Amino acid sequence: MTSHALPRILVAEPAAPIANALRKFLDGLADVQVSQFVDETMQLVRAKSPDVLIAAVSSDFDGEVLVPQVRKVAPETAIILVYPYTEVERAPERAKSVGVEGFMVLPLKKHVVLAVVQAVARLNGLAAQLRQLQAKVAEIKSIPRPKAIKPSQVGLNAPDEAFFKKYMLLEVKRSKRYQYPVALLLVALDKLGEHLGDSAPEFQRAAIRSEALEALSVLLRDIDVAMPFAEDKYLLFLPHTPLKGSTIVAGRVVEKLATLDSFPRGTVSVGVASFDPVQNPKEQVSFGGLVRQAGEALKKAQEAGGGRFSAPELPTAPKRSRISMG
Repeated sequence: MTSHALPRILVAEPAAPIANALRKFLDGLADVQVSQFVDETMQLVRAKSPDVLIAAVSSDFDGEVLVPQVRKVAPETAIILVYPYTEVERAPERAKSVGVEGFMVLPLKKHVVLAVVQAVARLNGLAAQLRQLQAKVAEIKSIPRPKAIKPSQVGLNAPDEAFFKKYMLLEVKRSKRYQYPVALLLVALDKLGEHLGDSAPEFQRAAIRSEALEALSVLLRDIDVAMPFAEDKYLLFLPHTPLKGSTIVAGRVVEKLATLDSFPRGTVSVGVASFDPVQNPKEQVSFGGLVRQAGEALKKAQEAGGGRFSAPELPTAPKRSRISMG
């Protein structure tokens, strides 16, 4: 039953006085339709499922026979059976045996009718909410478990941490020897645990991590390397990349990962570390040092609210002396 429109109630009752009484009791509270025959009732149910069906149980109309037929066609319709006074003792057990949401016994009183209909309506609303929750759970369970990431998806040979460290150290040595800059980016999915909640299955978190890694690979060049690092974090190593270029990449990462289908409304933060042997020829650099530098920058980005990157300040070009002639 919806809050923005009157509930639809179908009264299946061959006796006109009883049907008219029910219509009068529910006037202004529901959109009431009346049927007198079983076939007519089923035609109306098939045409547009009512929120509630009130069906008579008498010698002229067997509402109990209707129950399984309605359940098959309109499982979300709540059913109330109306028994004759001669069945006052057996009515509760009979209603329970056929599995209806409520029952009443003749003669009908307005306050009883309204109380039963409202109670059934509330139960129907709760049942609808439960179905919605079950659908959401089923949707979460349907999220495919992440596939193994292929080497081509993450840059250079899908390195594990040991290979990554070794590769980085070699590249740092090359950068010193051949005088080219390198950069390291530490990427974090902000507050992923809070975003998903404690009840989220682990494979859902894994699916987000996998999608994030694939998205990162699209942004990188063939010579760049990306790998998972710690929980919900990634390391990106960018050889031949000056500080300015690494901040451009960091900005793109923040923007791209904020649009992940599996991480809606989530934000991403990036910490940038950079080494340039031309700008700082005496600087000592190591894998651990770059990771610490990127980690400190990431912390600044997250403390500032997340959804951004933090990087060292760009060096300013030295001012040239101006010589006045004449």
